[in-house]
Amino acid sequence: MLGALAAPLAAAGAQEPAQPPAAQLPAPPPTATIFGTVYDSLRFRPMGGAFVRVDTTNLISQADAAGRFQIAGVPPGVHYLRVEHPLLDTLGVGLRSSDIEFRAGEGTIHELATPTSPILIERFCPAAWRARGPATLMGRVREADTGAPATGAKVSLVWYEAASADAKPVPRVRESQVGHDGIYRICGLPAKLEGKVQVLRGALTSGDISVSFGEDLLALRSMTIATPGAVIIAAERSDSTAPAAGPVILGNARLTGRVTNRGGAPIPGARVILEGTTRVTTTRADGSFSLDSLPPGTQSVAVRKLGYTPTDAGVDLASEATRAVTIAMDDFVPTLETVRVSAQRERALADVGFGRRQRAGSGYYLEGDQINRESLNFSDVLRNVPGLRITFGAGGRQQIESSRGPFACVAIWIDGTQWQQMEPGDVDGYVRAQEVEAVEVYGPSNTPIEFQGRSGSCTTIIVWTARRINRPRR
Repeated sequence: MLGALAAPLAAAGAQEPAQPPAAQLPAPPPTATIFGTVYDSLRFRPMGGAFVRVDTTNLISQADAAGRFQIAGVPPGVHYLRVEHPLLDTLGVGLRSSDIEFRAGEGTIHELATPTSPILIERFCPAAWRARGPATLMGRVREADTGAPATGAKVSLVWYEAASADAKPVPRVRESQVGHDGIYRICGLPAKLEGKVQVLRGALTSGDISVSFGEDLLALRSMTIATPGAVIIAAERSDSTAPAAGPVILGNARLTGRVTNRGGAPIPGARVILEGTTRVTTTRADGSFSLDSLPPGTQSVAVRKLGYTPTDAGVDLASEATRAVTIAMDDFVPTLETVRVSAQRERALADVGFGRRQRAGSGYYLEGDQINRESLNFSDVLRNVPGLRITFGAGGRQQIESSRGPFACVAIWIDGTQWQQMEPGDVDGYVRAQEVEAVEVYGPSNTPIEFQGRSGSCTTIIVWTARRINRPRR
């Protein structure tokens, strides 16, 4: 009995054997935290998406839409911050903070901002150029397919400028070579400039891209250009002594997109053309379109539709790639016609060979006041031209035909490019009567060789619009 009681008592008084102490891990060293913002002083807004890095470490943070960032785990000591952003690549500048002392267990607040426009212009533009004008255009030019700097290319900027309020505007041209880093800068420009910029390298060119400074003194425009082997450039006729009017420029890039009004509703039947090429299409019922066999590089896409303001957009294309865009068109609002300077128009028409062909007298010619710009449609401008007749086709659309018979062909060239008809009479949806500066009409036997194109012996209509004639000469 005692034995039975003794066992439980012994068990109750027994102690578990002591466990060895757990291994003591060393406490992590105390670190610091950095909070801050990144600001774009050029465009007066936060630099959302910028990457902020702690000097040469792997500690990095991406700023949110408000430009805010936070980096934890910074070792105590003196460090600096580096900012990475496409804007800085375009400017060709680095953005880093001053040295910051980080204390263990503490947070530090720091603000970063790009230099302002006046500071950058003073840094990049010599005083002699700044004296000629306060504004500067700059950017970076890369190879379209590799992203490498397009060293040796040239950037050309054209605009109109008047010496006084009463003087006639005259074209101005300024050019800049692309440096080894791909950067170009054009200093000494007038304020509030509006013009066109283009990249040129040998026989290759980019599209003519619009630039507008507004109230800014520093405008940024980066572009790309094709490598020499990435495009095919072929003249329509190699046996002509005159420059070919309709070169075929092809590549392996592709463009898709959608054309809408400002409210986002699709615009069907809009004409979409890649300028400087023969690539053209019309938008489908949902506003979508696609163009293939395009040259890589920065190109200009023109969109036209009756009832809407003509719209142009710059796109960056690359070989073996598809670029998608959405282009919004404004409703057409009639405006008072601008004053045309006759001497300027005559010089521009001479540049395209109009005067030379007119003196030869082998066709029928309209220019200046001979063109009825009050006509409802472009085809109405041609109603009294010998050898042509205007008829009505399906859907009430007007068609331009040869009076030689219903099966005689008519070829139309607009600003040096042969018109690619998608539907009979669709040229009226692209060209307005108000835009026409000059017209040439030739019979099948006397069409100038540079405009005989791919259509064989046709009655040929050559149209020069204000868009081409008012373009400043480079």
